[in-house]
Amino acid sequence: MTNRNIIALMWWLSAAAFIASADTLSLDGYVKLVLEHNPQPKIAAGAVQASSAVKEKSRSSLLPHIGASAALSRAGNNGSAAATVTNRTAGNTSSAGIDAQALIFDFGKTPLQYKASGKTLDAVNYDLKSTLQTTVLNARTAYFNFLLSEQLLTVNEDALKQAQLHYDQAKTLFEVGKQAQIAVTKANVDVANALVNVIHARNTLKLARVQLETTAGIPIKDPLVLTDSLGGFEDSITMNDALTQALQKRPELLASKSRLEAVRLQLRSARAAYLPSINASAGYDWRNGSASSLPAPDWSNPGWNIGAALSIPLFQGGALHAGVRQADAALKQAMASLDATTLNVTQEVQQNVLQEIEARERISATTVLVAQAAESLRMSQERYRTGIATSIEITDAEVTLADARSSHVQAQFDYRVAHAKLLSAIGALHEY
Repeated sequence: MTNRNIIALMWWLSAAAFIASADTLSLDGYVKLVLEHNPQPKIAAGAVQASSAVKEKSRSSLLPHIGASAALSRAGNNGSAAATVTNRTAGNTSSAGIDAQALIFDFGKTPLQYKASGKTLDAVNYDLKSTLQTTVLNARTAYFNFLLSEQLLTVNEDALKQAQLHYDQAKTLFEVGKQAQIAVTKANVDVANALVNVIHARNTLKLARVQLETTAGIPIKDPLVLTDSLGGFEDSITMNDALTQALQKRPELLASKSRLEAVRLQLRSARAAYLPSINASAGYDWRNGSASSLPAPDWSNPGWNIGAALSIPLFQGGALHAGVRQADAALKQAMASLDATTLNVTQEVQQNVLQEIEARERISATTVLVAQAAESLRMSQERYRTGIATSIEITDAEVTLADARSSHVQAQFDYRVAHAKLLSAIGALHEY
């Protein structure tokens, strides 16, 4: 085995050991990590729990209310004639009892409030799904952005190496008298420019790492290796299919519809507040009294009561009318909000479909461009070695190749992000 082969084997083994010890993250693995630690889904889940509690509280108005009570009191007089006239007797009194109240009928006001709270809970659940989809979209975007920054750094590092090779070549040709001093100076300037681009690309990669960790909600260990790539194509979705799915499954749209239904129910409940309500009550109690001691309730002599009450709102200071007006305004607002959400969803779908198509086409075009730019650089280098081409021609060819590779990587990133946004726009970016 030659020394070159030994060096290559050692490099391969060290690279394998590096990857094995690195914190490797697939796209799916990173998304799961984000969903586990990012605070936004937890905030949305808390809103669901709060809305569920509101629904349970609203249901309690439909069920009987049962309570227990106990009391102990002492009364006395000052022995005056007035006390005798009022027949006030000094002594101690104790009592205990159980009572219950229940709504019999209120023309649907309370049941409508309960149904409205259920629709609101549905809307909050859709909000949670929307938050999960947004979190997944942000995770994918951060993952792809890190891959993009890595590849752009590689492009700029390769451009720096190419500029350094050109500088060395120009210096050699100058020393043998085949190039002027200006060619060496120009090549040195190209190296400096390429170095500036590398410095910027390295910082961009660091910022992408910050975005990756911020989205995940936790620090990520070093060294970091992302196992997925920007390459490849997803199944295409036609404009009509995308719009149809979005109108059926988009969480924001379903949440707006649920809130509209909730407001309609609240308006009906507000109008029903003008009508009477009937409530029933019942109780069971024990009492006892003594002039000289603290008596216990007489458990052997219970009393009971049962009854019903009719309540008719005659004048509430305009509160009922204001409640109806408020609910009616909320209904109009909810209807306008649904229309606005529908327009926004339609626009997002159309934009993302067109952006995905454009990015796919740019990938194909830049693939050809990279091949042509690489061939152009090769031919320019051959011409430069023979003294036919100038240093400017080499520089232009190097810049063209670097720009072509950057455009190709950018097109891949734009395609992956556009497809993820399209899945989110149609409500199909499922959580893991």
